Amino acid sequence: MPRLRAVAMATLLAILAACATPPPETPAPAAPPRDLLVELGDAEAAGDRDAMLSLAAELMAAPETDMALQQDLADLMAREGDTAGALAAYEQLATAEAVAPEPDWARLINFEARMAEIAAAAGDTATATDHTGRAVRLVADHLGVDHPRMAPLLAFAKANGLDMAAIAMAGDFATLQEMELALADSIERGRDTGAELPTGRRVAPRVFGEEPDFDLVKVFYGTDRAPDPGQMLVVDGKPVLDARTYYGAERGKLETGTVIVSVPRNRALGEIPKPSMLRFDVRPDPARHVIVGDMKIHPDMEAFVREVKLELAKSQRREIFVLIHGYNTKFDAGIERTAQLSTDLEIDGAAVFYSWPSAGSLFGYKADRSQITQDAVKDLEDFLLILADKTRADRISIVAHSMGNEFLTLALEQMTQDRPEEKLFNEVIFASPDVDADEFIERVSQVGGLADDFTLYASSKDRALQASRRFNGTGRRAGDSAEPVLLPVLNTIDTSAVSDGGLGHSDIFGGAFTDFQAILWLSLEPDQRCLLGRREEGNAVAWVLGTPRTEFCGQQAFSTAMTTMRRVGVEESALVLSEQAAEAESIGSPDAPLWQSALRIVQWLGVAGRFMPETATGPQ
Repeated sequence: MPRLRAVAMATLLAILAACATPPPETPAPAAPPRDLLVELGDAEAAGDRDAMLSLAAELMAAPETDMALQQDLADLMAREGDTAGALAAYEQLATAEAVAPEPDWARLINFEARMAEIAAAAGDTATATDHTGRAVRLVADHLGVDHPRMAPLLAFAKANGLDMAAIAMAGDFATLQEMELALADSIERGRDTGAELPTGRRVAPRVFGEEPDFDLVKVFYGTDRAPDPGQMLVVDGKPVLDARTYYGAERGKLETGTVIVSVPRNRALGEIPKPSMLRFDVRPDPARHVIVGDMKIHPDMEAFVREVKLELAKSQRREIFVLIHGYNTKFDAGIERTAQLSTDLEIDGAAVFYSWPSAGSLFGYKADRSQITQDAVKDLEDFLLILADKTRADRISIVAHSMGNEFLTLALEQMTQDRPEEKLFNEVIFASPDVDADEFIERVSQVGGLADDFTLYASSKDRALQASRRFNGTGRRAGDSAEPVLLPVLNTIDTSAVSDGGLGHSDIFGGAFTDFQAILWLSLEPDQRCLLGRREEGNAVAWVLGTPRTEFCGQQAFSTAMTTMRRVGVEESALVLSEQAAEAESIGSPDAPLWQSALRIVQWLGVAGRFMPETATGPQ
């Protein structure tokens, strides 16, 4: 018995000891790595200047920070009053560009011009004069003294009281009078001169040198960005405006205008060219690089409508193409993209850009999202309704990219309430929409009556949308095809297979561009575009780009077929293609199979019209 009690007591003591001993500690989860970009965006949204400058310095020193982010950081420093830091950062960027094996002189011009603007804003006219002189010399050497890029530089110098004699010397002008002549020629070359010009694109006569291999494109714009012009020079009663700097990132009243942009002819579709070793570019020039020139502002909306109608009157198709940009897009970058698309899509009418007040900064995501307000959506709705109601266009197509789809889907949703049962547009395209998927579904489900067709381009390889989840703290985005958005009113195109590197956020301007053309040009439905394969998703269909449904439907052949149908007409396209195929075959050209495949695509569509039977090898 005593022994049993002893055993029981020992057991009890062991139990009590076990209860008194704390369990081994579970190691705390490792803290997630810092995301300096998100932190900087939070600091900017909170208006914490000290945190912004501290984080900017930390990011500037990080080895993984690329040139685009360095430029954003330098602009932040300038905006927050750290002039010395901003100039040092830009000087570092300019030096790196200047010593590169293939310098991008157009970019270097912008760096020098930006340093001049920062210095002038701080009252340092000597430094501003020095950098303006460098920029003027670069334009004279690499673009030509009469290029439209010269006018904003010299106008800035005169309006800000810089040393014009020193700038003339730096720019290698013999006299001040010679520099004044260059200013006048640059202004004349960059301004639209009236109704006698052909539609869409033109080549302005060159004052100095031979005729260049580029077009000057007139881009119409609407924006609710507030102007931030600084000092302006007035020539012949008109201000000389710089599209790079005129509009800021704050919201203002809706206004319109035009910008002249030089776009090279010899380049790949969808490309805004920069120097490349592969193309043996020694230096950029307007025959190779898209460059923004002079701009003008309409005095009122009636003037905008009159000028658009004038442009349509000079065209045959009377079409309007509208681009709405996304996150991290400055005004001039969107103008460049619209001009490039106008050329590559062969817009026969008016190319129109709509710009909301994006900060144009990689860390400005939250600032950009804060612009999505009811008033901003109303501005876009009003602008689109003016185009639909007052221009008398025969065809209006709208493309929104990335965060721009927030504005567009909300504006369309409002239109269905304000203008029920009215068909206002032809093609509406949602490209890589950075919109919560559930909200996108709710809005787009209601708008089916507003347009002939709605198309969504989405990708599972879109790294930008994956990054947006970090900023939003939410999940699925409408532009992510991993779980595709499928609606009866919507044609969903999965571009994952043709995503051509980078962020995968601009497939519509790259790997999907040919399919995009087929929609804009011919309004072909997905089952008429043989580049697309079908993927069943329950009771719905997602269309997959990169899995063609016929053996003859390659990307190049499809592009050739679409381009031929656009240029010569649907009915004549088969005849033209069969003639080209016969000629290529007769001379043993390696292009013969391409022409034959393009002909088979047109025949496959069932719109062949006339063709030469002896060259027809495809199904009728």
